[in-house]
Formats: sequence, C-alpha cells, structure tokens
Amino acid sequence: MKICLVRPPILVPAANLVTTYTPPVGLAYVAGALREGQFEVCFIDGLGESLDTRHDWVKDCYICGLTLEQIVEKIPDDVDMIGVHAGFSFDWPMCQVLIKLIRERFPNITIIGGGEHVTAVPEESLLESSLDIIVCGEGEETAVEIAKAVENGNTNLESITGIAFHSKEGKFIKTDPRPRLTNVNDIPSPAWDITPLHEYLDRGFGYGVNRGRSMPIVASRGCPYQCTFCSSPNMWTTRWVIRDPELLLDEMEKSMATYGATNFDFYDLTFVLNKRWLIDFCSKIVDRGLNITWQLPAGTRSEAIDSEVGYWMHRSGCKNMTYTPESGSPSVLKRIKKKVNPESMVSSIRGTVKEGINVKVNLIFGFPDDTIGEYFETYSFIIKMALAGAHDLSIWGFSPYPGTELFDRLSLQNRVKLDDEFYDSLRTYSDQTKITSYSENFSNNGIQVLRVFGLSLFYSMSFLRRPIRPFLVIKNLIKGTQESRMDRGISDALRRLMFFRANTKQ
Repeated sequence: MKICLVRPPILVPAANLVTTYTPPVGLAYVAGALREGQFEVCFIDGLGESLDTRHDWVKDCYICGLTLEQIVEKIPDDVDMIGVHAGFSFDWPMCQVLIKLIRERFPNITIIGGGEHVTAVPEESLLESSLDIIVCGEGEETAVEIAKAVENGNTNLESITGIAFHSKEGKFIKTDPRPRLTNVNDIPSPAWDITPLHEYLDRGFGYGVNRGRSMPIVASRGCPYQCTFCSSPNMWTTRWVIRDPELLLDEMEKSMATYGATNFDFYDLTFVLNKRWLIDFCSKIVDRGLNITWQLPAGTRSEAIDSEVGYWMHRSGCKNMTYTPESGSPSVLKRIKKKVNPESMVSSIRGTVKEGINVKVNLIFGFPDDTIGEYFETYSFIIKMALAGAHDLSIWGFSPYPGTELFDRLSLQNRVKLDDEFYDSLRTYSDQTKITSYSENFSNNGIQVLRVFGLSLFYSMSFLRRPIRPFLVIKNLIKGTQESRMDRGISDALRRLMFFRANTKQ
C-alpha cells in the first residue's frame, strides 16, 4: 500500500516580516511511523521543493513554494491514501483549494487531514473540504491505524480512537480521544531522507537564527499549562513528556554525521521544565565533546533557569533562546492562565544574558479584557527586561485561534465565526500592519499604537543601556552573519526586497 504525505506551501501576506521557512517536522514523524508500519511512503513538501517561487493569491497575499496544481501533479498515480497537513488556520482557505484539486484527480482515494486547525474544528473542516478522515491530535499511531483500515476496505473506523469522519449516512462521528503516547523514546525517527531537508540546511533556513546548518529536533511533547490563547491543550492535552537525553544526543550525532548539522533548533512547545534533566542534557553534550550550537526559538519558561542552568546551557552550545511571558501585568497573566512571575523572569533573563546567551522575548497585546492600566504594568516590565539585557522583543496582536479557550468564548459571544474574513484576520502574526482588535477597550489602531510604543520603549532603553548593540547589528549585516533575531529579521527583509526587485525587472 502506497501513501503520499503532502505538506502544502505557505500563505504569506505581502507585508510580512517574520515568516520562517521551516522543515516539516510533524509530517516527517508521521512518515517515519508509517514506514515502520510497513507502508510505502512518498513525500511532497510544497514549500521546500520550491523555496524561491512566489505565486499570487487573494487579498495581497502570495503562495510561497509549489503551485497547488504542481503539488497535485506530483502525487503518484498508484497512490492508495493521501495525507494533507493543515496546521495554521490562516492557511486553511488555501488548503481547502488544494484538497479540492486532489479530490478531482483522485475521486476514489481516501484523503486524511491532520494538524492543529483540523483538530480544533473537525466537523467544520470536513464540511468545508473533501477530506474523508481527520486525525485529531498526535498523529503517528492514528495514521498507522487508519492506513491499516484503508488497506482492509475502511472497515470499522469507529474503533479507531482520535479521528473524525462522516458515516455513510452523512452523520458526523468523532471517536474517543486517543491517549497520548506514553514513551516518547519509542516513537520512530522522522523520515528526513524522503523530504527535501537539504534545501533548508544548505541555505540556512530554519526556526531560529541562522548559525549554520540548522537541524530541526524535538526533545519533548506537550505542555502542562492551559493558556487560554493557546491550542496546545486541545492538540496535545496537558501531558508533558521528555526524551532520554542519551537517545536525544544519539539522534543529534546521527544528524551531524548524515546531514552535516552544526546547529539544532528545538521545536518543543515547552523545553525547559525539569532543571535536573536540562543540566544532565547539557553536561552530556560537553562530555561527548560535541562542537555544536543549539537554540530554543519556540519560546520557553523561566522557572527552571537559574545561574547554574544558564552556565550549563551556554557551555553546551546554547546561543539563542526565547522567553514567552506574553504580558507583564499580573491581572492579565491570571486571566490568560499564564503561570509566570514577571520579576522572576527578569531575574532569569539577567542571568541568562550574563552567561552569554542571546535572549528574545514575546508579548501579546489585545486580549479581550485588557485595560490601559495593565499596559502600563507591561511597559514597566518591558523596561526591566531591556535593562536586564534582553536583546529582542516581539509584540504580537492577539488572535483567537480555533481550539483555544478564548476562541470558544468569543464564538459564544458571536464575535468570531469561521469565514474568509476571520481567516484573513489571522495574518496578524506575519503582517503587523493589520491588527484586528478583539479588545473591548481598544480599536485596531489603538492596539497598533500600544504595540509600537512598547517596541520603541524596549529598543530605546536597550540601546541606551548598551549602545554598542546597534553597531553590532550593522557589523553582522555587513559580514552576513546572525546572532540575534533582529539580525535575522533585517537579513530576511533584504532578501525579500532583492527577490521582488528581481521579479519586477523580469
């Protein structure tokens, strides 16, 4: 039986500043599990197979990667099942079209979908597309069971946990949630060999700052917290599990030998929780003599990071990390269930920077109940972080992603509905010129003004405290090297500018 996994291209607003080109980690793991289950697997990476191409879409957006038609043409004629990843809700309208085109070419083939978006709204996703089955949550075991069912004629789908589908009578059925994988050390390795991984590594694309050939890697799964703006509890539950450090390092050494990896980007939702595990991991890197760098670009917490942890992280090669407090106001943090102590985080940032690690911080403005007084509390927090040495700050506009507690609340209030206008509003992440406010106290422009002021406050304080930093950014730009997210942001912006200029001349 032959299975084709499809990673769609990405949808990018023309005014985007932060879109990253990252290898398809999730699908690579699913591919590895299917191969271990004795299925033949082929892979189409709609982004990685054509990183330099752009195609017009709607509403001043473009598709980056292969065209949807090219992807459909690449699917082998003799395929028996097709899996499509649908993770980011902003991309869903494009994914719908892709799935429709696949269905037109393969009218009788089972098409399954997986990822955060379809997990969050499985019934709507089935109604809005030509998908036959949706994988809800963690996908490796579920994909293998679906493949076996398809091989046997789709018999007794209701016995498979963690899926959604329509019965022959048209009834929506969502089976019981699948228990999370209990031993992450037994998960089959990602099938990188059938993906265009080298396209990313050769050109310095990845999740973090470009510090060489950056290999994606995952040390843990899940997150024990229940932040109201995050879809993780719905996708992964609140169970956090982490791999054995020796086995993790074995994978890293294999990637060094096989792909020439020199840097590792950890894609974990929550990497830093267990202090003893983290020190053990770092010390084993040193013991093995691995000459690498590694980063935590996805964001982490600060509770387990003290001077001892910072020392071992830096000594083992950690160069960049991102903190994700989201707010500096205790009342906001309580409402969004973000269990963070701002003062402890400032102390952690100070110690981490002292050890030589480049630090970025993420905040979110525009939660529904925010007040001006709470923003002033966050501005005070911003000043403290800048003085503590944080190198970069991002302030995102809040978006109510499907599968989150805040989305459900706003949906019940009839303030959001799943339509093209809503999906387009999610561009806020990569297009900071267009913020949709869901705050009862601030307009779109009001959130934008608050955000710009916060960024200006941070960088003015940071540069006044450490006036050498702007010159280091210029130096890195001239040398073509990157140390901070600002370095990367400027480099990416210049690359896009040169690309558009070249296309305009043609």
